[in-house]
Amino acid sequence: MILRVQPFAERDRLATLLAPDRGKIRAVARGAQRGRGPLAGVVQPFVRARLLLWEGRSLDGISQAEVLARPSHLDRDLRRFAAACYLCELADGLSAERSEASGLYARLLQGLWLVDAPEAVPEPEVALCWADLALLTAAGFGPELGRCAGCGAPVGSGEPARFAAAAGGLLCRACGAGEAGGVVVSGSAVRALRFLAQADARQVPRVRMGPRTLAEVRAALGTHVDAVLGRPLRSRGLLEALPRGEAIPAAAPQAGAPARPADRGAVDG
Repeated sequence: MILRVQPFAERDRLATLLAPDRGKIRAVARGAQRGRGPLAGVVQPFVRARLLLWEGRSLDGISQAEVLARPSHLDRDLRRFAAACYLCELADGLSAERSEASGLYARLLQGLWLVDAPEAVPEPEVALCWADLALLTAAGFGPELGRCAGCGAPVGSGEPARFAAAAGGLLCRACGAGEAGGVVVSGSAVRALRFLAQADARQVPRVRMGPRTLAEVRAALGTHVDAVLGRPLRSRGLLEALPRGEAIPAAAPQAGAPARPADRGAVDG
């Protein structure tokens, strides 16, 4: 999966890649910056491709490239394009170079499928909530949602709680009272977090969250992502600046590997 592309030298592109068996790779596509040659049409953000690489001392090089899949909606909706940017930036931050990343890779593909499927998931932010938890868990940084991250006591699913990234997840009422930071989440947000944490990608289209619950879940997970990475994601600023609702036309590069989740229905998240 091509996570990110940037100009390199005068004629080349530097691509950040994620491979299931090799983790993060940085590779140069010679001549691709001018938009000519076989590599130019392949080395683009969100494209899933089969690449032939040669190894260099600090950077690899791309000698051959074949597109396996591209998305179909990201260039039509700026919100979905921004959501895909967010997912790739998160995967970039969570992955390590030359290190196996099959779980992270699989969850990234599923997250990109979901944000590129407006007929299945009308609100891409819902898909991002699931993808946040899925990618964090695959990388070993999933938050504690079942019990209090402070004392281990049960946290009722119907009662408000405090989500504290510094503590590693939800806090019970007693521990939350002594925590200055964090995000207070309602009982519905607690239920949504727990459902999304154990759901697979096919169940995400069934999730329905009201604006308030969705905002609480996104805020809580945002603090956890920032704490894990040690910095805020730049793409989140674009997401938060875009209005929700109708699709916003976008002129974006062709991208990733969408597939439509099969399981649809209606479940209160």
